[in-house]
Amino acid sequence: NSSSDNTRAYAPLEPSWSRFHVFAAPIASSSGAGAAAGDSAQNSHPYNRQYSHVYSARLQLLRKRCIQNAQQALKDNGLELNADVVDRIIEVKEGTLSILVGTVVKEMDPKRRPQVKGSYTDASAQTFLFPSDGNEAEKQEPLRPCMFDKEKGDVLHLEDESGRVELSPDAVEVGDAKNTSTLDPNKVATGIVAAVVGKVDAATGVMHVHSIHFAGPPPVETVARKEGLRGASIDNDKKKGDPILLLVSGLGCGSDSPTDAQTGASLSLRREMLLDYLTDPQLGDGSSICRVVVAGGGITAPVNTTEDKENTQKTSSNNSTKSKSGKYESTSNVTFSLRELDLYLTEILSSGIPVDYIPGWNDPTNANWPQRPLHSCLLPNSVGFIDLFRRSTNPYESACSGVTVLGSDGLNVADLRRFLPNIEVTDEGTDGKVSPSSSIDALQQTFNISHMAPTGPDSLPMFPSSESDPFVMTSRPSVYFAGNCDEFEARLVGDKGESIDNIEDGATRLVCVPSFASTGEVVKVNLRTLECEVISFNDV
Repeated sequence: NSSSDNTRAYAPLEPSWSRFHVFAAPIASSSGAGAAAGDSAQNSHPYNRQYSHVYSARLQLLRKRCIQNAQQALKDNGLELNADVVDRIIEVKEGTLSILVGTVVKEMDPKRRPQVKGSYTDASAQTFLFPSDGNEAEKQEPLRPCMFDKEKGDVLHLEDESGRVELSPDAVEVGDAKNTSTLDPNKVATGIVAAVVGKVDAATGVMHVHSIHFAGPPPVETVARKEGLRGASIDNDKKKGDPILLLVSGLGCGSDSPTDAQTGASLSLRREMLLDYLTDPQLGDGSSICRVVVAGGGITAPVNTTEDKENTQKTSSNNSTKSKSGKYESTSNVTFSLRELDLYLTEILSSGIPVDYIPGWNDPTNANWPQRPLHSCLLPNSVGFIDLFRRSTNPYESACSGVTVLGSDGLNVADLRRFLPNIEVTDEGTDGKVSPSSSIDALQQTFNISHMAPTGPDSLPMFPSSESDPFVMTSRPSVYFAGNCDEFEARLVGDKGESIDNIEDGATRLVCVPSFASTGEVVKVNLRTLECEVISFNDV
C-alpha cells in the first residue's frame, strides 16, 4: 500500500500551441520552422507587411459574433427591428439607429501617454510597462494607469478598413428599456473589436452611442475529459487521484548571483522548498501533481544594478553589451541564470514530473508575440527528458487529461491593466485615486472579448501576421491563466462570461498566478473540479 500511495499521478497531454508557433518565427529563419501560415516562398520578410493586416484579420474573425450579441441585446430590449447593421463605417446613415462593427481606437494626448525610451524592437517588458523619466529607481514602480479624459483632448474612435467615426460616450436614449451596456472609455482599450449601437449626428459626424457589445466568450467545444491516471483511483469524496496541474511563474533563477545576494538567499531557499514538496512524497501531496507549467519569469532580468555598473564597464567587451537604453546587459549573468534554471528543472524532471516551460519577459527569445520556445541548446540537461519536458510558445495551449488549458506569462494582462483604470470615488462624490484594474478583471476582459492580447500591436509588441490573428480565442478553455501577477486571484465564469459560484457545463476557471519571486506562492488546479488552491512557501 505504501508503494501505491507514492505512485505519481499521470495525465496525458496533447499540446496545441503550434498555432502560435507558425506565426512567431520570421520567414527567413534558418530553422525552417518560421513560415507563417498561408505565406509563399516569394513573400518578403514579415516586417515588410503593414500592421493594419492584424486588425483586419481580427475584425474579420470577431465581426459576426459581435453583431449577434448586439442583435440579441437589442431584441431583449425590444429594439431589434429599429437598428440597421451597416457593413462598412463609411456607409452609415446619419440620424438612423445603426449597428457598426470595428476596432476601438483611443487617441490620447501624446504628452500624457507614457513614452517608451529606445526603439520599438529592443524595448523590454519593463521599458514599456514601467517607462522611466530618466532617473534610475532602486525599486520598480507600479503600473501607470492611462485614464481617458475627454476634457484633455482624448478622442474615442471606431475604425474599420473603410474609415473611422468618433464615438461619444454620452449615451443616446432609445426606447424605455434599461440599457446595461453603455460605453465607458475607461473600460475599453485600443484594439478591442466591438459592435456599437447608436446614431450619427448630422451636424458633427459624431456617433452618440446607445450601447456597446463585444464578441463574448469563445464557443464551447464538446471534448470528452479523460481521467488518464496511472496507479491512482478516482475517489470523488476524498478527491484522491484527481489530476492536479501546478502553475508557477517568476522562479527568478539567477537572482542569487552576487549582484542580487541580498534578496537571492531567501528566493533560493523558497525554490528548494518547492522542489522538496514536488519530489518528496513524505512532505506533502506532491505526488498528485500530474504536470508543472512554468508560466514565464524563469530567469531574472539580465541587467546589472547601478552599484555594479563600474565593475561591468571594466569587464571585457565580449562579456557585456550596452543597450540603447544605456543599461549594461551582462552575458555572463544570462548564462548563469539559464544554467541554474536548467539544473532546477532537471531536478524536477528526474523525479518523473512532466514540465512545460513558457518563455517570458527576460528569456532569450524573440520579444514580439507570439514568443518562440527557448532553443534546446539553452537548456541542455532538461531537453534530455524527451518524454517529460516540453518547450512551449508564449502563449501556451494544450489539453491536459482532456481539459483545455490556455494561458501566458501575463505580459498581455499587465499591459491591458494600464488602459482599464479604476477610479475611486471620494466621500464627497468626486473622483479620487486612479489605479490600474486588477489582474483578474483584465484577464476576464480578454476572455469576454475572445482575444488574448487586444492591446497588440498598439502597445504590446507583436508580429505583423497577415492571414489570421492567432490570439483570437476560437474555442473555450476550461482553465485560463496569466502568470507573474501581483497576487493570487481566481474566478469561475459561466457560459456568458459572468462570474458564478458553482461549477457548471461550459464553465472556465480564470487564474492569476502570482510571481513566485515576490510571493513564494504556487497554484494547484484540480482538472476534474476546476478548484484552485494556493500553496505558500515561506522561509521565515
